[in-house]
Amino acid sequence: MKSVYILILVFGLAAVFSGCQGAGEKSSPEGNQLPAAQKDNEAEPDVPVRKGESVVNVSALANKPHRDFGHVFGEAVKTSPVRVNKKHMPGEYREYKVLSHPKGLSVRFHKDRAKRFNLLLGAPSTSSADALMETFVIDVSKLKKVKGDPLSDTWRGEYEGVKFKTVYAKRDRAGGNFIMLHAEVAN
Repeated sequence: MKSVYILILVFGLAAVFSGCQGAGEKSSPEGNQLPAAQKDNEAEPDVPVRKGESVVNVSALANKPHRDFGHVFGEAVKTSPVRVNKKHMPGEYREYKVLSHPKGLSVRFHKDRAKRFNLLLGAPSTSSADALMETFVIDVSKLKKVKGDPLSDTWRGEYEGVKFKTVYAKRDRAGGNFIMLHAEVAN
């Protein structure tokens, strides 16, 4: 009889401890568990938590502070201050790892707001519009096509409430595939 009570006590304690451990965690929109420390010590991001994604939702990230990028991509792998262009000061460049794009994402921040996005594609694309939609989540059919340099397909305008100074996909050579994406938010 004594062993039954001990067994009940062990199972009861195990249930209590497993319930306490789960209470300190919070689920992300995708069901991934976030540590309790993140919930208590950091403000919630305005963009979905999607670490490990190969998509950079530029419209959702435009004008956001760098802490929101940390929630999405993890900490920046490199940070450099803006030194050359005085109108971009105070500012900095931050590089983030992005799944499927080994060169990563470069973001220029001005007064801690994301203003310019550059990404070298992990795999070249035959379509500028497809590359921009699939990777930057920008539907260029909603923007005005403008003349750019001969290697780029370029647009500008407003999309998803964000006014873009320029959005383009650049080819590796004349007639080649698109290898780089760029989007810059109008000030």
